[in-house]
Amino acid sequence: MRSLEQFLVRLDSGPWSAAYRAVIGFCVPDILRLLSGGRDQIWLSLLLFMGLLVALRVGPAILRKVLPFSHEAKEIWFQRRQIAKLHDSYQWQKLLWIGIGMLVFAATVGGLRAGEQAVMLLCLVGGAAGLLIWYRSGAAQARQAV
Repeated sequence: MRSLEQFLVRLDSGPWSAAYRAVIGFCVPDILRLLSGGRDQIWLSLLLFMGLLVALRVGPAILRKVLPFSHEAKEIWFQRRQIAKLHDSYQWQKLLWIGIGMLVFAATVGGLRAGEQAVMLLCLVGGAAGLLIWYRSGAAQARQAV
C-alpha cells in the first residue's frame, strides 16, 4: 500500500477513528448553523444532521470507486464494512465520538442551541448504547483483527 492508503486505513483504526469522529463532532454545530441559515429548530437540526451522516457514508464510497486504491486497501475496507453490516451497534457507537466532539465544542466555544443539544444527546445516548452492545457482542475483538 502507498503511504496515503496506509494513512487512510489507519485513520479508521484504533484511537484515530475516535479522534477524527470527535473532530467531525466539533465541527457539527458550525455546519448546522451554516446550513440552517442560523435558525434554531430541533427538527431542522436533526434533519440536517441525518443528511450529514448520509454524506459521511456516501462520500467515502464515491471516493473508493473513483480513486485508484490498491486491492489491499479496498479489501481491508470491505472487511470492515462487512463487520459493520453484521453489527449495527458498530455504526451507532460511531455517534458517541461525534457527540463527544459536540460536547467539547459546547464546553469550549460557549454552548449549543436547542437543536444542536438534541443532536448531541442523540449521539451520546445512542452512541453509548451502541458501544455497550458492540462490546457485549464480542464484535469489537473481530474488528480489531482487521
